[in-house]
Amino acid sequence: MKKIYENDSCYFLLRYLTDRWFRGCFKRMKYVGLDNVPKEGAVILAPNHCNALMDAFAVLDMDHRHKVFVARADIFQNPVIRKILTFLKIMPINRLRDGFRSVLSSDDTVEKCIEVLNNRVPFCILPEGTHRSMHSLLPLGKGLSRIACGAVRTIEEGRHVYIVPIGLEYGDYYRLRSTLLVSFGQAIDVTELLAAHPEMNEPQQLSLIRDVTAAHLREQIVYIPDDDDYEATWELAKLMSGPVPECRLEARKAANKAAVAELQQLRRQQPEKARQLFDKALAWKQARQKARVSIHAAHARNPLAKALWRMLLMLLALPFGLAFTLGSCPALGACEWLASRTDDASFRNSLRFGVIVVLWTFLLLVAAIVLFCTVKWYWALAALVLAVPAPLLAYEWFEQLRRLASSWRYLFNSRLRRQKQQLLDELNEELKQK
Repeated sequence: MKKIYENDSCYFLLRYLTDRWFRGCFKRMKYVGLDNVPKEGAVILAPNHCNALMDAFAVLDMDHRHKVFVARADIFQNPVIRKILTFLKIMPINRLRDGFRSVLSSDDTVEKCIEVLNNRVPFCILPEGTHRSMHSLLPLGKGLSRIACGAVRTIEEGRHVYIVPIGLEYGDYYRLRSTLLVSFGQAIDVTELLAAHPEMNEPQQLSLIRDVTAAHLREQIVYIPDDDDYEATWELAKLMSGPVPECRLEARKAANKAAVAELQQLRRQQPEKARQLFDKALAWKQARQKARVSIHAAHARNPLAKALWRMLLMLLALPFGLAFTLGSCPALGACEWLASRTDDASFRNSLRFGVIVVLWTFLLLVAAIVLFCTVKWYWALAALVLAVPAPLLAYEWFEQLRRLASSWRYLFNSRLRRQKQQLLDELNEELKQK
């Protein structure tokens, strides 16, 4: 029986397929800092967890090397699902919330993780333990530090154990065809870190690894403390960062981080003024959402020009949008039916992605057989080339329609525009005085 970290031809065929579809789910996707991933040593990849299964696929797609992942143990209870997950190189890991006995029984899993590292295969664990669609960070679980600490003790001499913090920044957690920036931070040399503190006992070492990893992860994301002011801070940060083009992912992340830093400083120095601004920001957000206006529309310097330009583009693309939508109706219908049946909004994109990979690939194979048997090969090939991206382009079409409607709503809502401008004027005045 093959080990989970060993090569598998069927897995790599599926891996190639999923990588292509995954990249198609985003209109813009970029990996930054890949040079920070050590070429030698035992490598543990530790991303933040904000968008369900999409986070794991983002790490998987970083390069062509195969990787082993862990997921919460309760989803492995069904034997069929367990076989599927094992085929996908995913191992179960118990969490504290699963009960004390479960944590005690996780020693075997930790040993298997260390075995993966010993065989020079990168290992990925999402250390927060559960996903949450926020620009923040949950307390890291003990699994990461237990695996790293155990690997340091058992890894062959001369090899170091590294933790690579990975920041995932999505343009939108809930919609396909958004953007994704994956930032790799400087690798944490766990071997050297523990060697520098020989006086620490094991619990102290585990705590040290968690603290250092959490600090490095915060540097790789737009980090906002998870407190009562989170929503207001993020709304103000988006307004302050302005209309940075979606294609400039690093610039947008830098602008958002700078805005959050200024707001946190204002909050510390002038808490009463900050409180007033945060309350007004929440009122603006509620008014914007009630009017069904997106933040993209609110960023427009000239709302009329933006609305007219977007309308012109949508009219020109109308035949293509209708064709892609009609042609991919079975996949789109399945995607939205499954999405409507889950309460976890951040899991819906994972479901849509899964349907496209499985159902649409199957339908394309059926269509290929039918077309090549009924029409000339060059017409069959042309039809297939156009059909392959159809569901993703249909999602892009609907997203642009949504933004067009939002632009017109914002244009005709003068009260909302005045409220936004007053909020920004007051904010800028306070930032100048601090």
